[in-house]
Amino acid sequence: MSEQGLEKNDWSQAEKFFARSWTHIFYFWKLRQVMLANTVKKLLKQSKDDAPTRIIDLGCGPGTNIFDVYDVCSDFKQVEWFGLDLNQREAAMGSARSKYRVQERDMEAIHFMSGDIFKLPFADSSIDILISSEVVEHLPEPLPALKEMQRVLKPGGYAMVTTPNPRNLPEMLGYALDKITFGGFKNFYWKGQDEVSAPKLSAEVGFGHVSVHPYPIWRDWFEEIGMPVVKKVHVIW
Repeated sequence: MSEQGLEKNDWSQAEKFFARSWTHIFYFWKLRQVMLANTVKKLLKQSKDDAPTRIIDLGCGPGTNIFDVYDVCSDFKQVEWFGLDLNQREAAMGSARSKYRVQERDMEAIHFMSGDIFKLPFADSSIDILISSEVVEHLPEPLPALKEMQRVLKPGGYAMVTTPNPRNLPEMLGYALDKITFGGFKNFYWKGQDEVSAPKLSAEVGFGHVSVHPYPIWRDWFEEIGMPVVKKVHVIW
């Protein structure tokens, strides 16, 4: 099989996986389809600007979130889609999947790039909607990254940032179950998902949680940089 044919087959299988994964149906459906995608769709409906809307997913990995958001919002044509991740391999995976969708499904391209969340390759006030889901908890010093988000957002733009809340009941139950089962609960939960959608969990790709803080701390940081929180949502899974 040619390299092009192999790539096409690989992403065809991956697309089927993302549609049937049980974790996708529960947690990811709630996070991506309901919270992220529907919120972006609502914002696009409200937009009265004739210029293209620029949407970026920071810490996008292989693009799982941004692809789901795009699929819900595909009727909106005046949109430029971007995904940025520090890991070059992950960004390349997203780019390959986007290429497959453009060629085989006649979808708009999502432009993936490798970059540093502390030094975003975008001009001041150039982004309309910013997504950063389950990323900031991996940063030893999140505040400079939040300031970068504020820098690139247009006045009146929106940032959707999700992160674990250690005071959330499901989170506390999950920690307790994982402790009781000596890590077995976490291994069972992720079984099957990582084999297709993510590399091995390791410090190399920044999967460690080093900045898990309760909501009031994040709220105060956002207010400090001039990005007041307009809505708080709990994702129950």
